Amino acid sequence: MLGGLMGGSAGGISTRAHGSLMAYEAADLVDYASVSKSSPMPTERMVNYTGYATLESSEPETIIDSVVQKAVAKGGSVSIRRNGYVSLQIPIAEFRTFYNYILTLGKVISNRIYAEDITDAYADNAARLRIAESTLARLQELLKVAKTENEKVALLKEIQRISEQIEQRKLAEKELLRKAAFSTINLTVRNEPPKIIPHRTSIKAFDWFRYLPNMDSFGKSVKLSVPQGFIETENSRSKWSAASALNSELIAFERKNNPQGTPEFWIEAMLDFFKTKYSAEIKENILRLQTFGPESEVYYITVMKISDKKTLKIAVAKFPNLEAEQKNSDAIKTALKEAK
Repeated sequence: MLGGLMGGSAGGISTRAHGSLMAYEAADLVDYASVSKSSPMPTERMVNYTGYATLESSEPETIIDSVVQKAVAKGGSVSIRRNGYVSLQIPIAEFRTFYNYILTLGKVISNRIYAEDITDAYADNAARLRIAESTLARLQELLKVAKTENEKVALLKEIQRISEQIEQRKLAEKELLRKAAFSTINLTVRNEPPKIIPHRTSIKAFDWFRYLPNMDSFGKSVKLSVPQGFIETENSRSKWSAASALNSELIAFERKNNPQGTPEFWIEAMLDFFKTKYSAEIKENILRLQTFGPESEVYYITVMKISDKKTLKIAVAKFPNLEAEQKNSDAIKTALKEAK
């Protein structure tokens, strides 16, 4: 940028401005070397820790409530909380003790800790910040003695550029200091599998349930109204499906009602089958399944009221995340209610 500002005097900046900026540039280079060598390193290493833990428990949310309460008492905070998952900011001094405490709260499925030494990054940023502040002060002094408009414009442009650098460096310093002061713990707590397998999951007639989250069709397709915001992606004898721009999917098919049961019977059987692997609940005759962890997938499974004694009419919806569920679920529910 400076090279572009230091053209000939005709139509450009004055010789005085040229000389001032040349002097500023040379001084800047010398300063960088001297400040970099003389910049004091932090007296202690600055290390940021990130811990991950996955536990099993019969009461996942109770454990997370307890962890959150203790974290806040220790001066920490909650960054993210979702069903079965929480991300915490914990003071560095409390990290090891707090992390080990978490591992006592349930069956440990996995755990790991990552450490990042940010000492050099902080020292380098601090040195560059001091250089930028010193450079800004020199430019402001040059601006006070500038004689021509061209000279002032050139200096003001440099002042703006250096000021922006200073703001960026200060933001970087703030983030590095935060990372030096607080560690991160990402905790996932999932339901503990029952010691005795529920009777219904061992019945061979229910084995096909396990393929429903794969969005597999079993038998003749059932055509539904295309939900608002969706497009029909397949309409064949064996499969009908629709999808949204958010990658939500909906399929519908029919299957023999064997053993014979009502829609309510089949939904309850599916709840028993899936509840050990998903967060599961039934609302409005729809079984809602949600995977555990920070990136949750959600499924809606329903045995529609248009089923009869011979055939079951089944619809399965898949949402890739909670945002997609929030935006697409009403349209899917409307399509299911309109099924004939």
